[in-house]
Amino acid sequence: MNPDVSKAADKLAKLRAQADKLTAPLAEAEAALAGAEAVEQARRAERATEYDRAFVKTWMAQAEGRSTRGNELHAEFLELLSAEPWFKAYVAHRAERYKREKILTAAQNAQSHLGDPPTVPEPRRYDLRIIEDITSAVERSAEALGAAFAEELAATRDAYVEATD
Repeated sequence: MNPDVSKAADKLAKLRAQADKLTAPLAEAEAALAGAEAVEQARRAERATEYDRAFVKTWMAQAEGRSTRGNELHAEFLELLSAEPWFKAYVAHRAERYKREKILTAAQNAQSHLGDPPTVPEPRRYDLRIIEDITSAVERSAEALGAAFAEELAATRDAYVEATD
């Protein structure tokens, strides 16, 4: 046999022997890791179940507390809003529109009672775009705060599940 082939065959045999020596410890280490991961996964699943059970017991009180606080904040908002000069001016502006509408309706009624032909135009409806803009801005901000709170809830749950105590 060619000496190069013989050397290559000997080298291959030695490397196979070394690989066989390492295969058993490697398999044992992989099995130990898989076992530890399974134990950890079971521990996390148990903690998740424990957390979820506790949360299910308290969600109504938590939601009610948020609802009550939301109502308090809404009342505070309306009080503060009513004191704003720009809001007072906008309300006065809208009130003039309503007053015009009442005048037109009274004029239509007077013409009808007198039997005169109708000459008073129908009241116009005015776009309240400012309200839509404010509502849209509030909704976007509130959604962002709600999303941040959802992240906090998830982080609290994850921290509980991850805890090793």
